Amino acid sequence: MIIAPYIKVDVLERVLGVISSDSSVTCVTKWTPHDLASGVSDIQCRDAVIRHGGSFNLHSSLHAKYYRFDDIVLVGSANLSSAAMGWARFQNVEILCAPAADFGAAAFERLVLQNARQISDHEFILWESILETATSDYEHAIAQPFSIDDWRPSTRDPHHLEIVYCGSADQIASFDEQRAVLRDMQAMRIPENVTIEELRLWVSACLLSSPFVTDVMALRGGQEDESSMVLAERYGLSIAEARRGSQTVMNWLIYFGF
Repeated sequence: MIIAPYIKVDVLERVLGVISSDSSVTCVTKWTPHDLASGVSDIQCRDAVIRHGGSFNLHSSLHAKYYRFDDIVLVGSANLSSAAMGWARFQNVEILCAPAADFGAAAFERLVLQNARQISDHEFILWESILETATSDYEHAIAQPFSIDDWRPSTRDPHHLEIVYCGSADQIASFDEQRAVLRDMQAMRIPENVTIEELRLWVSACLLSSPFVTDVMALRGGQEDESSMVLAERYGLSIAEARRGSQTVMNWLIYFGF
């Protein structure tokens, strides 16, 4: 089990190289356009894990660094990079150590996997396109790193994003709706002068990077009242706010083809 927000493919392959080919490998990490474009994480990690017969998962609010090899568990500060592992000329000061005897490793893994999702081939192709867009606008992606951990979509009609982006905000009659669109655009730090297709890819990446959105995706198909209660408790919302937020997210997911 490999759990880390940032994973470099060369280091991952070095670790996988000493693991038996018949061992089960589960990898959980976190991707954003900024992280992939800046190179702190590598999109090729998924293929490396799949080639080893493992499962590759994304967790939008991951911060933990956790490694388990059979019965050996290590937790600490180190991501899976050369500098963090001490395999680079210039090394980070990191720590990995065995947790206390009463640490519930199995329960922790279940909790992480419960809120993670395995990347399908379709989603991976989408991430490849997202990376291409982020790389083509590299200066924007690097100069404006952003966190949307606290963001959830405001506008109920995601088509309005495209209308406002194209400079036609006056076509939206409601000023409240215009303000909602602007809040979303500011939160997502959408680059300037991109095509509508690139805009949609960028928004898709933001949706896939948002904890609230990915929680709605995970709860999709369940009872709305139960899902709203889970979201309300998790994000400190009223039931009505959680229900409206979930419905808004569903509008976005449908519009952007999820």
